Order: sequence, then C-alpha cells, then structure tokens
Amino acid sequence: MVNIHERKGFTLIELLVIIIIIGLLAVAVIVSLNSVRAKARDSKRVSDVRQMSKLLDNQEASTPGSNLVGCAGGDVYVKRCVGPGDIVQFNTMNFADPSNSATVCANGISATCQYSISQAGGGANPKTSDYEICFFLEQNVTGIGVNMQRIGPAGVFNSGCN
Repeated sequence: MVNIHERKGFTLIELLVIIIIIGLLAVAVIVSLNSVRAKARDSKRVSDVRQMSKLLDNQEASTPGSNLVGCAGGDVYVKRCVGPGDIVQFNTMNFADPSNSATVCANGISATCQYSISQAGGGANPKTSDYEICFFLEQNVTGIGVNMQRIGPAGVFNSGCN
C-alpha cells in the first residue's frame, strides 16, 4: 500500500502559483525596460538638437543672419537643410528621431515626430539667428520636460512648438 504523505513532485496548485509569480516578475522587468528605452530615446533627442543648435550658432558667428538653404518653409524636416556651411550635416549626420515616426514635429502634435525647423514663432524661412528646432520628449530628461519642446539660438530650451 502506498502512503499518500510520501508523494514526490508538485501539485497543480503549487505549479500554477510558481507560474503566476514568474509571470508577474516578467511583466515588471518589461515595464522597467520600456521606461529605460524611452529615456535612452529622449537622451538621443536632446543630444541631437543640442548639436544642431551648436551648428547653427557656429554658422551665425561666421556669417550672421544667414538664410537656411533647403528648409525655407515653417516646420520643415531638418534633413532638408543643406546649407550654408556645416548645416549640410543636418542631412549627412544621423539627426533623426529614434522612433522612426513619419510625422514631422509641429504645433499640436502630441506624439513622437521627426525634428522640424522654422523661424522662432513658427514662421517660414529660418535663419541662423532666428530659428527653433521642435522635437518630442517621452519623459522628463534633465529637467527639460515632456511632450513637444523646442530649442532656439544659444541652446535655449522652451516647452511647446510654435
């Protein structure tokens, strides 16, 4: 006769409890990874727009008030800018939003979008002395804020996009 108290293995309930615990741990890890990924994308965005602002400010120092070539409209995708001088790097360097969104940033956009450039205030024909680069942040990075942001001359950040 077999003694019931000498069983080997786990009961179905014990196995289900273990599976549920593993599932909850997996969900917690995935949620934390999504947050880390969003911060990494935002860090790239801030780095990109700072580099573009520096290129514009350097060009302003050498040829003040220059019109930007190739991106004459308002809220134009920055990769369309081809000059003057080092502004060609907007196109040749990887200045693209890491989300791969097909939408260009503009006033009223509330999701990730590609960097856009216009005159400060949102007008057409940006210049090296009068521009804003718009971009979208998913999380608060280095105190800049979330949602639509812009950077202007001398690397000054502001919320919203005009």
